[in-house]
Amino acid sequence: MDINKNSYVLGFAVVVTSAVSALLAVLSAALKPTQEAAKEFDRQKNIMLAAGLLQDGDTRPRAEIEKVFETRFKPHVVELQSGAMVDDKYTPATLKAVKDAAERGRYRDVYEAVDEAGKTSAWVLPVSGKGLWSILYGFLALDASGRTVKGITFYEHGETPGLGGEVENPEWRAKWPGKTIYDDQGDLVSVKVKKGKVDPNVAAERAHYVDGLSGATITSNGVTALVKKDLTAFQPFLERIRQ
Repeated sequence: MDINKNSYVLGFAVVVTSAVSALLAVLSAALKPTQEAAKEFDRQKNIMLAAGLLQDGDTRPRAEIEKVFETRFKPHVVELQSGAMVDDKYTPATLKAVKDAAERGRYRDVYEAVDEAGKTSAWVLPVSGKGLWSILYGFLALDASGRTVKGITFYEHGETPGLGGEVENPEWRAKWPGKTIYDDQGDLVSVKVKKGKVDPNVAAERAHYVDGLSGATITSNGVTALVKKDLTAFQPFLERIRQ
């Protein structure tokens, strides 16, 4: 066999490429459950961060943190039009598996945080929307009455580090707790990310605005829009909580 022939070189390359591709496919399939579990754990941590039941940099073992989520959070599914919880019909996991996009779009998952006595302490809502370069995915936590922000997190995005990527900065996220989503007349106004700094002498800004992200106006506007969009979608549910 003449190993210098082009046909030999080509055949050898095809065999090696096929073998490597097959190996990568096997490894990908084997690692997928581990990757999915890690992704779900990250979501759980962000839900807990938003609700104030986990702090940035927590060094506890993973099993211990997962136990907190298991004991202090109740997952629910909400029908958006009526605002009613339909836990007898779907769970967040079974809803995700629904193939009919129109049916799936009628519902959203929410997470109820409870204190050690089992009393509701927060409601955590998923939020998402367009920034400058990407879709941002996160969680917004409201207090038990559904009126006041307890926290916000973003766990997936492709915004510019140091600019729009500052949505992950704990110092900026710390500006959200205490903001209210309703005005004095009970109308939904959401929370807005201001261009620049909030004026502490203006009551409306103290209540409903947070400082903008420096050099990231489009991302800031995107956060304002996505929070308003998802709070509006959840408004029938929030009205039930208020009542």
